Amino acid sequence: MRVFTIDGVAAYFETIGTTTTAIGFTSTLIAPTSGNYSGGKARAAIISVETADIRFTINGTTPTVTTGTGAGHLLQTGSSFIITGESNVANFKCINAVASSGAKVKCTIMF
Repeated sequence: MRVFTIDGVAAYFETIGTTTTAIGFTSTLIAPTSGNYSGGKARAAIISVETADIRFTINGTTPTVTTGTGAGHLLQTGSSFIITGESNVANFKCINAVASSGAKVKCTIMF
């Protein structure tokens, strides 16, 4: 097992219930306009996949389900991933790997 450390403060947590439409982090969590992190931008995010596999991208393209073009990286149930960099966090999008699955992605947003 590889262990990573992240320089930053864990600020927000959210659960993304992915669907057959690609979705990213809640915009007010990664670029808040009020509260302790107002005016800042998220520097990193930890995601873990529960329930069903997902496909994700961090470069602004839209991931697609496996039965389509299968665009994006496959992340299997039980896996975790760390996204670093303001642009990568802002561009994160995920979708169920299979159109009928109901994946859940747990996310910690860091500043």
